[in-house]
Amino acid sequence: MTKLQAIRWFCTYCCGQKIIITRMRMTDNNFGMSWLDDEPRLHLPKDLNYKRDDTDYAFRKDFINRCPSARGFSNITLSLLHECGHWATRSIMNYLEYDKAVAKAFTQDEYMKIPWEHLATEWAICWLASSFNRKMAKEFEKDYFGYRKEQ
Repeated sequence: MTKLQAIRWFCTYCCGQKIIITRMRMTDNNFGMSWLDDEPRLHLPKDLNYKRDDTDYAFRKDFINRCPSARGFSNITLSLLHECGHWATRSIMNYLEYDKAVAKAFTQDEYMKIPWEHLATEWAICWLASSFNRKMAKEFEKDYFGYRKEQ
């Protein structure tokens, strides 16, 4: 299984419907989820193996502070769960307010406190509360990192 196949499988499972991975990659090494489409469209970083930066460390620190049991999961797993959280909570999204809040957020800490960013992570934390979902996340990591033995 390729990394993209593993991502597609995992996010489809998390979102409860088939996701589309966009062909165009994010140039700033961020993940993204389109909220305005009829189906989830996941935007991936240009380089899935890029060196993590302060933004990534701040995201992980915030996630683990809110959910210590997430410590055992990889950055990509937490990031994908957060993006699936955006899809799952899109019905309460206020796009104009979101854009205004993003424009005002000058630090990563301010960005993560935007209500819809906070909510997406909260959804991911709730998703991880299920032991079955945690097993599925570990299965994803085996596939993504190539630890699964071919049968």
